[in-house]
Amino acid sequence: MGRRPGRTVAAIAVLGLLATACSESDDGVTADTAASVTAGTDEPAVTSEPSTSAPDATNTPPTTAAAPATTAPAAEAASLEWEDCDEALQAIGVPECVTLLVPLDHADPGGEQIEIAVARLDTADDGDQIGSLVINPGGPGGSGIDFLAQAAVVIPAEVQERFDLVGFDPRGVGASSAVECDAPIDDNIPLLAAGDDAGWQALVAETEGQLDTCDPASQALAPWVGTNNAARDLDLLRAALGDEQLTYLGFSYGTRLGATYAELFPDRVRALVLDGAVKPSPDLNALGLEQATGFDRALENFAAACDADDDCLLRELGPTLEVIDALEAEIAEVGSFPTDDPGRVLTPGELTLGIFAALYSEDAWPYLVQALYVAEVQQDGSILHALADSYAGRQPDGTYDNSTEANRAINCADDAVRRTADEERAAAEEAAARSVHFPEFLRASAGCLGLDAALDPLLLGPAAGAPPIMVIGTTGDPATPYEWAVELADFLDSGVLYSVEGEGHTAYGSIECVNDAVNAYLIDLEVPAPDAASCEDDADADIFQPVGESELEQVAALFVCLRENGLDIPEIGVDELIADPLGETFGDALDPSVPGFQEAALACQDLITF
Repeated sequence: MGRRPGRTVAAIAVLGLLATACSESDDGVTADTAASVTAGTDEPAVTSEPSTSAPDATNTPPTTAAAPATTAPAAEAASLEWEDCDEALQAIGVPECVTLLVPLDHADPGGEQIEIAVARLDTADDGDQIGSLVINPGGPGGSGIDFLAQAAVVIPAEVQERFDLVGFDPRGVGASSAVECDAPIDDNIPLLAAGDDAGWQALVAETEGQLDTCDPASQALAPWVGTNNAARDLDLLRAALGDEQLTYLGFSYGTRLGATYAELFPDRVRALVLDGAVKPSPDLNALGLEQATGFDRALENFAAACDADDDCLLRELGPTLEVIDALEAEIAEVGSFPTDDPGRVLTPGELTLGIFAALYSEDAWPYLVQALYVAEVQQDGSILHALADSYAGRQPDGTYDNSTEANRAINCADDAVRRTADEERAAAEEAAARSVHFPEFLRASAGCLGLDAALDPLLLGPAAGAPPIMVIGTTGDPATPYEWAVELADFLDSGVLYSVEGEGHTAYGSIECVNDAVNAYLIDLEVPAPDAASCEDDADADIFQPVGESELEQVAALFVCLRENGLDIPEIGVDELIADPLGETFGDALDPSVPGFQEAALACQDLITF
């Protein structure tokens, strides 16, 4: 289903970091510090003390069925006692955290408990507050806590004035009781050619053994991390927040979680925005087939835009799709490209993953152009590597978050079907056959092999009795094709489709034309009329800037200027900015108390554009 990237991945945070530093100088170099937050931190830890941990792996996981769809939790959760978040979250503007305890098995509410990490931005005006807006960024496996800082940037002020913003890590994810494994990720993005029997057998063996790389507590937790249970946790969170009904914003996989909540608790829905809707089907293979077409379409749209723009750097090399084909052939022949990190290389699979990652947002297209250009001209894989790392969950310190293993665990906990290796291969071949541009990538999937049958498969239903639910689809969405939004809106009894003509994965907060309609729905419960339930992204937007004028290139140029004016700061390029959007590895160097900082900032102020 995919992750929801932010707007220009690193520029918001790094520019804000510089703005904050400059605004503290005594010489009056000021800037708006509101741009200082974006998504992505090291795995955040809530500061309230937990009373239990992940499931005890010494006990066999219960095999009783989870609570049926009509069963509400047996007891409402206690009110939350907010505490200070850790320093990393506070540094990006997320001050309040708490741990919510929920049942491992909601059919046994008094039994073993697990932890749900929650964070809040107390943004609402007390006199006008409607309640809390709970946000899920997608995945499955995406951290709602990490995403909260970015949400504060992209969600319009009129919504924040009426709601506190609340993010949480679903069970299995991030700072909650999490599925933690040790399967290799770096240099391990597989591609599989047609007819490669040995490669397929190796992939099957690796997939079947992935659970064995997880710690015992994670192995016990994995069967219980499905969307039904996450929706039940969400209802306990709603109650703990003191809201009689849920107001919710879900992106990508978050639409699946929201729709499941509506099916389980239709009378507890106030407003649900489901942006980047997932097809209402539990069949992972069915989703994969249609995503194959979606990513092909997104790549072709990117290529057409580049080929039509004189500022697109790839035009020097030839038609974009031909450049990509030649680059893929070259890296397959030589095996890998070097990167700026002497200990790492770009593999063919990581090249493909880097392209995938950039297709999620039109704002990332300029960096994909630059990445492809330097890879083809200089055999330098640094920027493509950074893009691939951003998708795979690599952190600035070289570790990985748990989004990859959580994604598989949640998807497989939802899917009632367990296929044989031969059936999985046939499904992967069918997806590959659907794709013109990514067949080897799509062929390298072995599904849920190695995992036991789902204990509590996904509950899909029309959410009868729920109030109107707003479903958003974007025509150029690669990960959740527009047709899925049409299907979900039709599937839900009260679904209202809002169509966005534009590119990228999801729309609210990144495609401006949708904001007013969503704001009116969230605040006043106004559903757009059928003749007004669509909008079009700015067709005149200048996507590709001349060389050196993109946001990240300008930030990199600013670092060069500061160095040239005497500051002892590291050399920072576009790849480093993508890999470290919060400046965790270089932020300390931007210290306004350091001698010479103010003079250097003044000398470079023309490059500080906020």
